[in-house]
Formats: sequence, C-alpha cells, structure tokens
Amino acid sequence: MDKEIIKEIVRSIAHACKEQDCILTGGETSEQPGVIEAGTYILTASIVGVVEKEKIIDGSKIEEKDRIIAVKSNGLHANGYSLIRALIDKNPGILNKKIKGVPFIDVILEPHKCYWKDFSDLFDMEGLNGIAHITGGGIRDNLKRILPDNVDAHIDLNKIKTLPVFGLIKNEGNIDDSEMLRTFNMGAGMVIISKSKTADSIIKNLNTKGCNSYVIGDIAKGSGKVIFENKLNF
Repeated sequence: MDKEIIKEIVRSIAHACKEQDCILTGGETSEQPGVIEAGTYILTASIVGVVEKEKIIDGSKIEEKDRIIAVKSNGLHANGYSLIRALIDKNPGILNKKIKGVPFIDVILEPHKCYWKDFSDLFDMEGLNGIAHITGGGIRDNLKRILPDNVDAHIDLNKIKTLPVFGLIKNEGNIDDSEMLRTFNMGAGMVIISKSKTADSIIKNLNTKGCNSYVIGDIAKGSGKVIFENKLNF
C-alpha cells in the first residue's frame, strides 16, 4: 500500500467527520496481497448515534392529511452506478456530454450531500413525523418503509424538481420513467412527512439554509402504499 495515499484517506475522513460534528474513534487497515489488486482501496465505515427513545422519528406518528416534503439532492447520491456503467459501456459518447457546462463524469461523481447540519434543528420541531433517505429503490421503496399500514402516500410526480442529469441519463439510455424512479432519487434526496400546520415552517427553515424543499404530496387513508400521480418533468 502507498502510505501517502493511506494518510490522505485518513486525513480526508477525519476532516469529513469534523465537518459533521462526528468523532473518528479508530479503524483498521488490512493488506491482502493476492486477494485485493495492488492500487485498489476498499473503504467501509459506519456512524453510530444516540437519541432519546421518545424522540425517535420512525414514521409511527404519520397520519392522514400530513404533508410530504421533498428535499433537493445534489446528484446521484451514490445510487444507480451499475446502470450508469452499463450506459457508458454501450454509449461512451455520453462522457463528452455537459450539463450546464459541467462534464457528465463530474456531475455523476458529485459527493453525496450530507443533510445533518441542515436537519439538526428540525428534530425538536413538533409535527415532524417521518424522514426517508431516498437511496436504491427510489421514492416508493424508501418511503414505504416508514409508512404505517393505515395510510397511503400520494406523490405528485409533476411537482418533483427533476435534476437535469436524470433527463440526460433517461434520454441517452432510453430508460422508461418507472425504471428511473426505481433506480434514482430524481432530485429528491430526502423526503420529510410532517403535520400540515408544520410543513411551511420546515420548508422555510430548510430553504433559509439553501436546502431547497417543497411539498410533493399528501398522506391519505389507505394500506401502506406509495401512489404516484401524474408524470415526471425532465
């Protein structure tokens, strides 16, 4: 292993932890000649937090008439790269494309936004009933995980502010909307469910921090389903 590269990796992780008020408690470095190719580095990490039991936001308080709020992503958020790699293999010319003047490769490799500092002062707000991180499986699968069995989430796809990169991926790969929604966040990196009376305060709080947020749907009586209405805008 290149010691300078290892030092830079550790320095970078420590810097990222400090930026998000985390403590880097330790780690292990393992060399495995013959198993891992020279020059290849595999990183794994986990974050552990503590919360008072009564303050856990697990979706159990979600109820009819709650509002569904999308919080803007800054790109792919570490999901969909198998599809992207297949697209590049099939159509290498996509690497020459630019999105608002930025090369495609730079757009898809944009580091995942961390929402901790933007969200930290929301947790004491009354009416914050659910939070879903939109990763693999898209909005439907990740939102469904936190829904109680007696309600449905109705999402107006027309209201989602789809990032330009997803339009390019869709067009270049001839990918249908359903697969795009299963694979990517489509511009909604996080989804918040709040009481109707609290929604405006949450949106104002996040927008003040430059964390663009807006209502994309409502909670209604149902059976734990996520229902898409209308079509995405690309």
